Parts: sequence; C-alpha cells; structure tokens
Amino acid sequence: MEWLRVFGARVRGLFRRRQLDNDRDAEFRAHLEMLTEENIRKGMAPQEARYAARREFGGVEQIREAHSQQRSLPVIENLARDLRLGIRMLGRNPGFTAVAVITLALGIGANTAVFSLANSVLIRQLPYRDPQQLLLLTETLPQLGGGDEVGVAAGEYLDYRDQNQSLSQVAAYETAAFNLTGDGTPLRVQAASVSASAFSLLGVGAQLGRTFIDEEDRAGARGVAVISDALWRNHYSASRDVVGKTVRLDEKPFTIIGVMPRGFLFPFDGAPLSERADLWVPIAFSADRLADRVREFGVGVVGRLKLGVTPAQAQQDILRVADNFMREHPENYSGTIRVSPRTYPFVAHAAAKIKPLVLLLEAAVLCVLLIACANVANLLMAKARSRRREMAVRSAVGAARGRLFLQCLVESSLLSLLGAGAGAAVAAPLISAARQYGPASLPQLQDVTVDPIALAFTLVLSVITTLSFGLIPALQLSRVSPQVAMKDTAQIGRSQATRRLQDALVILEIGAALALLIGGSLLLQSFVHLLNVPTGFRPQNTVVVRTLFDWSRYSDPLKREAVQKELLNRLRVLPSVRLAAEASHLPLSEARQIGFRIEGTGTDEFRWAHNSLVSPGYFQAMGISILRGRDFTEQDDRKSTNVAVISETLARHSFPNQDPVGKRYNWGGRADFTIIGVAADVRVTALDADPPPMIYNSMFQVESGASSRTAFVLKLDSPDESVQQGIFQSVQQQIWSLDKDLPIYGVSTMQSLMEDSVSQRRFTMLLIGGFGVLALLLAVIGLFGVVSYVVVLRQQELALRVALGAGRANLGWMVLKQGGLLGVAGCVFGLFVFMMGSPLLTSSLYQTSRHDLPTLLLAPLILFLATLCASYWPARRAMRVDPMALLRYE
Repeated sequence: MEWLRVFGARVRGLFRRRQLDNDRDAEFRAHLEMLTEENIRKGMAPQEARYAARREFGGVEQIREAHSQQRSLPVIENLARDLRLGIRMLGRNPGFTAVAVITLALGIGANTAVFSLANSVLIRQLPYRDPQQLLLLTETLPQLGGGDEVGVAAGEYLDYRDQNQSLSQVAAYETAAFNLTGDGTPLRVQAASVSASAFSLLGVGAQLGRTFIDEEDRAGARGVAVISDALWRNHYSASRDVVGKTVRLDEKPFTIIGVMPRGFLFPFDGAPLSERADLWVPIAFSADRLADRVREFGVGVVGRLKLGVTPAQAQQDILRVADNFMREHPENYSGTIRVSPRTYPFVAHAAAKIKPLVLLLEAAVLCVLLIACANVANLLMAKARSRRREMAVRSAVGAARGRLFLQCLVESSLLSLLGAGAGAAVAAPLISAARQYGPASLPQLQDVTVDPIALAFTLVLSVITTLSFGLIPALQLSRVSPQVAMKDTAQIGRSQATRRLQDALVILEIGAALALLIGGSLLLQSFVHLLNVPTGFRPQNTVVVRTLFDWSRYSDPLKREAVQKELLNRLRVLPSVRLAAEASHLPLSEARQIGFRIEGTGTDEFRWAHNSLVSPGYFQAMGISILRGRDFTEQDDRKSTNVAVISETLARHSFPNQDPVGKRYNWGGRADFTIIGVAADVRVTALDADPPPMIYNSMFQVESGASSRTAFVLKLDSPDESVQQGIFQSVQQQIWSLDKDLPIYGVSTMQSLMEDSVSQRRFTMLLIGGFGVLALLLAVIGLFGVVSYVVVLRQQELALRVALGAGRANLGWMVLKQGGLLGVAGCVFGLFVFMMGSPLLTSSLYQTSRHDLPTLLLAPLILFLATLCASYWPARRAMRVDPMALLRYE
C-alpha cells in the first residue's frame, strides 16, 4: 500500500503545481491589464500602451522558467546570483551607495578604534602567566589623614613574603632611573629594581640570556642588569653580543645578563609611558633599609595566589600579617603610624584609572553607530519604495518570498561589508592620531593597533548593522503584493507602519545626538573651569631642563653643590634669561612626600607633606608668592640653622590661628627645621586636585634622597619658540662643558607640563565633542532625508491642495511643523537618554554638575534649531510644487 500512497501524493502535487501555474497566468494577465491602463493614464495611445506593457512583461515564460530552475539550484549558486545582482544594484545607484558606505564607515570606524583601545586596556590579558592570579599589595596610613595608597617598607615586604599563607610567590619592585654612560652620549634610562623572584612570578623569561638568581639579589653582590627589547634594539642594534657586556649605571659597573621579550612591561601600574622600565637590576635591600620600617613606604609588592585561595581570603591573610608585625615592632608602629594593607587584582588595578574613560567613549561611539544605522535604514526604506514594482514583478513571475527576502538581505550585507572595510580604513588613522596626540597617562596607548581581534569585532559589527538597518526594509520588500504594488502609483504618501518606523528612527537619531551634544558641552565647561584654576605659579615663558647628579659620580655633596652653583651662574647670564633656579621636584610633574613632626607634639604624631628641594630664587622664577616671612638666601647653607618654607595649606592645617614663622618641626627624626616663610599654595599633583601641604627645603642645606635630582628653571624675557629652542641648546652646551657625562632629559616648558597634566581630560573632551558634532551632523542629514522623501511622496497631494486653493505658505508650514515635531520628540528622548547615561560622565567633570541647567536647556534648543534648518529646504520645495505638471495625467 506504500506505493499507492506515494503515487497519490505525486498526483496531488502535480495538480497543485498546475493550479499554481494557472493562478500565475491569471495574475500575469491582470498585471498586464493594470500596466496598460496605467500607460494610458500617462498619455499613451491604447495600442502603444499595450505594446509597452507586453515589452515590460516580455519573456514571461522564460522568467518563470528561470525562477523554477533557481529553486532547484544549490544554495551556494543562489547566493552567488544574489551577490552579483546586489553588486549591480549598488553600482546602478552610486550616490546612494556612497552616502550609505560613508555613513557606516564613520560609525564602524569610530567603534573599531575605541574597541581597539578598550581591548588593549581592559580586555587584553597582561603579558604574564595567568595574570588573573596576580595580586597587587599596597598600604595606606589612615591615621595620618589620608586614604592615598603607598607602597610598603622594605622590612614589611619580607614579613609579607615569609609569613603569608595565601600566596605561592611574592616579589618586590621599585621604579628607578640611571645614567648610562661610557658608551657615546649619556643616556637617561628609566629602570626598575626588582627581586629575583619577580620574573618567575610573572612567568616570563628572557629571550636572550637569563634573568636574576637569588645570589644576585643580595646587598654587596656584583652588579647585573636585564634590558628591554626596545633598549636592546635602539641602543645596541639588536646585537646578540650584548649579553656579557659591562655598562656603567650611575658610574657603577653592571653586566648585562639578559634581554626580555618584546612587549614585556613591568612595573605595570598605569604609570605614564615615560616611566616604563627599559632596564632591571636586583633590588638587594641593605641591612639599614630593612631595619628602618617607617622612613619610607616605596616598595611595590606583587603576589600570586595559591590554588583554591580567593582574593578575599588573601586580603584577610595579609591583614593578619600586618597586625603581627605591628605588634612585634611597637617602637615603629604607634600613634599615627599604623598601616592598613589592601590587595587588588593586578589586572583590575592596571585598568582602574582608565576604565571610566573607555566606558564613556564606548557609549559615545555606540550612539554614533546607532545614528549611522538609523540613517542607512531610512535610506533603504526610501529606496524600498522605488523598488516595490520590481519586487512585485519578481513575485509575479515566480520568485518565492524567501528568495526576495534573501536578495534584499544580501544587498544590505554588501553595504555593511563595504562599510566595515571602509570603517577599518577609518579606524587606522584614528588610532594613529590617538597614539600621537593622546595623553601619556593612558596605559598601553602606544600598543593600540587594529589587531585581529579588532578586525573580528569589525566583522561582527557589520553583521549587527546588517540586521539593524537591513532587516526591516527586506521584510517590507519581500511582502510586497503584486496587485497592490501595481496600484501604488495611484496612491499618495507612505503606509502608516513605514511612517511610524521612519519617524521613530529620526527621533532615535536626534535623541542620541542630543545626549552626545550635552556630554560634550559639559566636558568643555569642565575643561574651561580646569584651565582657569589658580595654579599658584606663573608658567609663562618658563623652560625646564633636567639632569641627574648620581651618587657614585658626586658622592661629595660639596662637589655637587659647586657644580650646581657654577651652572646657575652661567645660565643666569645667557641671552634672554631673566631668572634661573633649581628644584628637585616641580609642580604637575614629579611629587614626593616626607614625614614630619611638629615641635611640641607627641613623638609618634607624624604628619605627611609633599616636599621639594629648591635653590634661592626658585619662588621668584616660578612666580610663587611668599605670603609671610622670607625666601631662602645664599646664607642658608650647610653651616647655618636648618630652615624651611611651608605652604599656606600646611600652615592652616598644622598651625591653626597661629603665625607659623619661627615654629619648628622634625623631619623623620633626623633634624629640626625652623620655618622662615609661608608660600602660596601650588597645585602639585594635578590641576583638579586641591593643593596639598608642602614643605620646601634649601637644596644647598639638606642632603636627602632627592638631592641628586635637578631641574633647572629658566624664566625668559620672550615667549618666542625659537628663543626657547636656542636656550635649550645653550643649556646643554653649558652642562656638558662642565661634565660631558651628565644626562639631559625632560626638556620642556612649564606651559607644556600644565597641558600634559590635563591631557587626558582634553583627550576625552575632544573625542566626545567630536562624536557629538558627528552625531549632530548625521542626525540632521537623516531628518533632512526623511522630510525630503516625504515631500517627494506627497507631491501629488500637495499639488492637489494648491489646485484647490491652499496657500503655498501653508504647505511650507505643514512640512516645517512635521520636522519640528520630530525635533521636539527627539530632544525629549535625548534628555531621557542623557539622564540615564550621565553617571558615566561624573569622573570626567570638574566643578561642573552633570545636571547643569543652562546646558540642559541650551543644547536641546540648538538641536531643535538645527532640525528646523534641516526641514527648511524640503519646506521650500513643497512651496514650489507645480500642480499643472503633476496633475496633467489625472
């Protein structure tokens, strides 16, 4: 009986196909009759109209046969046909294709560039073994009034290393710098002192030679060094003979024993790019340093979690260790000296400073992409209107709905792929510009590239955009009814669903553009406020040149002092130099802190303050006012009483309602100092950070860890850049005439240091502002396109209104009102979007509220006026409609 069932099914299928063919033939005849009637309405003679209709539907049987064959073709061949047809369709409309591709390229390119940054900073794993198992250990001194994180003392590092029960390995590190001499021009090398366990903890070995062993990480061991791949290539021409070579670092011999792989970075703590280490030496703590637990907290500690131990358990374990050593050393940890250790996932800490900026940029570029997709979707829906008859013909001659849908989706995919390719091309120069002009404080910025992950993201983005802007037009075209499509020439306007969808897309564009416009405006206000903050010094016409008097070369302080004073005397007589001075640490550039105790307070009541060693004349050269007392003089030397100048903030906090001049303090238990003056507050760490307590000491009176650092500060008579460049060269000649092995680095101006301190905020403002302007432009273009499209569709209606006596001004007002209503709706939606996303702006604003009322009123007004301007030209076109030309066939 099975054969009978199969035979019956085949017979039924045959009758169904015959019925379908008869239905199609009847449909063809109906289409021919409708097209003939339409041609007659256009003014053709009946015979000419029938001939034109047959010509358009000529070869119906061949077309039907082609569709029948197409159904039986493999999917790949059908897809190839669709691709060829899609390419031809895009080639026939070069203007439409160019506008759509450029729009998508801007959206996809911006997203690819920002994703590359996010991938480099937030997503890409650090170049270490199992970086998620690494913990960073820091300390705070809460009873000294600060939550600022510091490192640990050298002795504390040993306790954390030996007494913990949660870390399998622990390593220590410190940033350092050396004068590399004896091999051509003196070179200032950024370096790091690390424990021998550091490289094995990170799981990274040398690409050439080896890393340190335990015997080399001890006080008194021979000097060895490991260098970076960049230093190896740039300074040693990638010679493999560098291993075993002896170099001089601060006049001490060191043997290079290894070269690290390309891309190796450590310390990796979000420090400026200039602080990246190019050379590593053993940390080798001395016995004196291990014994003094409160002199400094400058040692960084990294640990690797044991298997099965969570970060929370490790934090509790580290707290236990800290409690133990504070209890064991009560002579060090009493009064205000109490440490509170904290542990962080190393990966999260490395990206913590930059994460808010990256998330803000991601939100901005997603808004731009959303606007671009909405624009292209509106273009495709407008184009779909003109292709309704084409799709009706295809449907009538046998094309299935799925085939029509696939064809439309293939065309959208071609657009998105072209946009993705152009977007990748746009992303490359954007990333290059970001690397060149972006802030140095962005970790790994110089490593950002359009890598394979970014290209994969671009392809995924192109698929998403295809579905975003191509799906709805494809559905609309695939559902075209042949009979309705043939009658559409007699209809006026858009369908209700199409109108609502296009209006919604325009509202979406305007809303996203407004959110970016408000964000950019607030960032601009914030940046202006930041630039107007009183710095406490005058940076105009001030140049800075740095050098380093290393301890090995200048072990005698008197010899170093003599060279410094001789250099100052020579620099003061240079042409165009009005004032010259020296300092160990400059505002907005370097910072260091010292512990001190006010005379008359308890022996364990220490306080913290920023510190700089300066020469006489420094305050005058920097334009820092002395509010009370006096400045340093040449008489404040090593034979006289130790003196200091303090900042206004320190005077206010440590000597409330008192005159601090004449008061005394003790510096770290080493010496007593008499306060001789009070200087105006200076922004030390950043323009958006309040001036901290500050102590200035005379560099010709005090010997400390900062004594070898020198920044020459020169106040010039002229702001001319050529004069500044000449001064740089003159300073170099004068320094090398006294000591040819003194390195010269950090050549800059105080104005540049100020600009660098706000570079990240400026970078954020320019990007968000640029994206806002781009979004505004795309939104206005989208609104202009939709309103213009509506005017074209309603030409017959408008002509009929004019013929019946409607005023042309009324027609213009009707079109203008439509654009205005879309603008108002978009602004309301944009305000809502901004309110939802405004918390992302909080960390980037300074003295500016994210709910700033003038901005929230002015930005929508500007955007609303822009939407009216976009609607003005379509309104003028509506007012110029010619009823005779449009109604001649009615």
